[in-house]
Amino acid sequence: MKLVYIRTDFPSGRSHILIRDAEAPSPELVHFMLVLSNKGTLWVDVFWPYDEEAERYTRRISEQQFWQLFREWRLKGMVLGDNGRVAEMLARKRLAVPKQEKDA
Repeated sequence: MKLVYIRTDFPSGRSHILIRDAEAPSPELVHFMLVLSNKGTLWVDVFWPYDEEAERYTRRISEQQFWQLFREWRLKGMVLGDNGRVAEMLARKRLAVPKQEKDA
């Protein structure tokens, strides 16, 4: 496991800081060990679909910068994310692909 610390700053003002497993085997899913949002959500040990758009707004940060932001955002209050919702979204996305191909 090779951990990489990254920050994603979207144009909408939403930001995420992430610990990413750079050696995760799946090209479709990115394995995040910890995902924090400045909108007050925390996910732990999440698999998330690769997002090409998000990659444009993502940059590497140091481990020290990550933990400093973590402390700041934690003081503002945050809520544990729902990994079940992530799984449902991935399942719906996966099931929608064959349906679209059948309609074509």
